Amino acid sequence: MPWLFKFKKKSAVWWVGYRLHGRQFLRSTGHVDRKLAEQELHRVNAMVSAHKANALTRDLFQHLTGKASPSMTLRAALDDWLREAKGAAGERTVEKYTGLSSDLVSFFKANDRGPMVDEITREDLQRYLSERRSEVSASTANMARKCLAIFFKRCKVPLGVIQNNPVEGIPLFKESRDEKRARRPFTMAELCELYRQAPDDFWRYMVLGGFFTGLRMGDLVTMPIGAADLTAGTIHIKTRKTGATLQIPIAPPLHELLSKRRLERNGASPGEPFWPEQAARYEKSGSGWFSQRFYDLLLTKAGLAKVRPHRSGGKSRADRRNVNETSFHCFRHAYVSTLAALGQNQQIVKALAGHSSDEVNDLYTKVPLDALKRAVALLPDITK
Repeated sequence: MPWLFKFKKKSAVWWVGYRLHGRQFLRSTGHVDRKLAEQELHRVNAMVSAHKANALTRDLFQHLTGKASPSMTLRAALDDWLREAKGAAGERTVEKYTGLSSDLVSFFKANDRGPMVDEITREDLQRYLSERRSEVSASTANMARKCLAIFFKRCKVPLGVIQNNPVEGIPLFKESRDEKRARRPFTMAELCELYRQAPDDFWRYMVLGGFFTGLRMGDLVTMPIGAADLTAGTIHIKTRKTGATLQIPIAPPLHELLSKRRLERNGASPGEPFWPEQAARYEKSGSGWFSQRFYDLLLTKAGLAKVRPHRSGGKSRADRRNVNETSFHCFRHAYVSTLAALGQNQQIVKALAGHSSDEVNDLYTKVPLDALKRAVALLPDITK
């Protein structure tokens, strides 16, 4: 309930105070006459009540206050969201937000003139998400929905440019039977074939790095030269997804390729990536392009995936692509599964892969570097 008050010994003007979403707001009525101040109090009370009932429209706000309600274009709100995220969120989160923002700008044809954020309806977002679902898996579409909810919640509080979150009430997508299939590790024969199909040193590095380190795609693409100590034969890296710091012995085939690449990058500083062009693309656009290239250049050539037809307009729900059971992440499955099959104990595998499902055990377990080196030395050479 709003209230009237005066600041002692400071002003004769009446002020009105109110609470909304757990925050206290104070504003001057501009009046020294209590009756006039009470009229302002009634207007504020009406606005707060309407806001709490999700009924404060732009017209009602303007009628009660005589002022235009706060407003912002979708493009401006997205730009502001990304600026805040880049200063507070992790790299992977910023990548997701950046990709979503680009999609929304394209879908709504957003520019500096519009549409306004408060013009975006639940039906608009359902249509956007349905089109996304026609091209991606349920989990990817649901992640887009989650990010949308975060964006529009920010538009409501603290920006105050919308009264209702249009994402609320939009149901999650259910996975199809094909999508529920678990990713599997590559077999030894498949690993060898993928290595043979790699068209250049970069993709040979990605195949070797994926199998011999278990690192995720982004960590490999953007790996700085200084992360690989070729003299000691180890990689020291902080992973992008979890922030875990890993120490991974370098298997001989990967060591040979990294040594060659280090000579090619002679003069580059330790902080520069082994593959600067690819790293720059990843930092700008994320993993999408690399996943697609891996699919087209390696998986299909190795006979592990079907060639995808060119995209066409008017795609129906029945035309949605099936999710392939193999992807780049299968290297990580192969890495962990092969180490386990070779008899390595759980603690060594966890230390090498950076898994932390047992937090207490991780606090007490320190795996010696020599033990890690012996484990990696047993991995088969897929280049032969």
